[in-house]
Amino acid sequence: MSLQRFVLALGGLAVALGLSLAATTPSHAQESPAEPAPITTPAPSQVADDQGRGDSAGPLDFLPDPQEWADHVFNNVLIGLLQGISDALRSIVSGVMGSSLNFITQTPPAGSYASPTVLALWNLVRTIANAALVLVALWGGFNLMVQGHLGSPYHEAMELFPRLALGALLANTSLWWAQFAIDANNALASTLGQASLPAWEHADTATQLLVEVISILIYLVTSLLLLLQMLMRLALVDVLLVVSPLALLCWVLPQTQGWARLWSSTFFSAVFTQFVQVLALKLGASLLTDLTPMAADAALLAVFLGIAVLAVTMRIPNLMRNHLGDGLGFARYFAYRQAAAALEGSAGAARPRGGT
Repeated sequence: MSLQRFVLALGGLAVALGLSLAATTPSHAQESPAEPAPITTPAPSQVADDQGRGDSAGPLDFLPDPQEWADHVFNNVLIGLLQGISDALRSIVSGVMGSSLNFITQTPPAGSYASPTVLALWNLVRTIANAALVLVALWGGFNLMVQGHLGSPYHEAMELFPRLALGALLANTSLWWAQFAIDANNALASTLGQASLPAWEHADTATQLLVEVISILIYLVTSLLLLLQMLMRLALVDVLLVVSPLALLCWVLPQTQGWARLWSSTFFSAVFTQFVQVLALKLGASLLTDLTPMAADAALLAVFLGIAVLAVTMRIPNLMRNHLGDGLGFARYFAYRQAAAALEGSAGAARPRGGT
């Protein structure tokens, strides 16, 4: 009995010891500072924020940003489109500048007085002017008859005949005088040396920067506008060449002298304005060489300076319009002097001796 009691007492002591150890172990683990912090599960909103910032890795992280990709594609497409337009404009201007019909820095004879079309039309108009010479003579005789009654400042007989002869001569030789003026303009332009568009070598669309491509496109559009202006000038010169016989015949009569002066001032302005424009282009190219530093980052500045020079060149015809004077001034002076000398001689012969 004593042995059984001892075993039972020993078993109860073991059970009590186990219960006490089970009760004290969790509290001791919470109070110990050496234990690691418990792992907590983050909230769904925090996971979304971390993914938006790229802090946490995801299965689609290898794909590019859609906004950056769209911007890159748009810039490449826009640059390619502008480069295509610029290359087309550059080929047009280069083709004109390098051809024998370069009408930007000269007036080509093949496109003006040496053109078969211009020659054929000029001969036709000259025939019309010679036929109209009879009408001009009759009109001048009518002016002589009515001037005493109307008190109008018409020509005297000794003034009309030299003007009629000189008008017929100018009408039949108008193409020669026009050719002389055009050749003189070309000679003046050639004395300046080889002229080209300023900053033309910088108008290369090999760059990939959008601002440079846009500036080059603006430069080439301005060059095309200058080319169109020069083409319109050449067309105007051809028209004036064709109508020159009739225009110079209008110089004979006082009623039509205004048309002759209009033709003369327009023709000489259209012809010799080109020399001033070529001078502006040559001066602009020299200034670009002097003012623009020889550096790679100066190409954009050179393009903008070239745009400014081209814009000023296109403004020159408006600045010089109707300021070159009447090209018939020498002919008028010669005719007036001859008429005055004839009138003085006739008046001296008709004046009685001893009279006042």
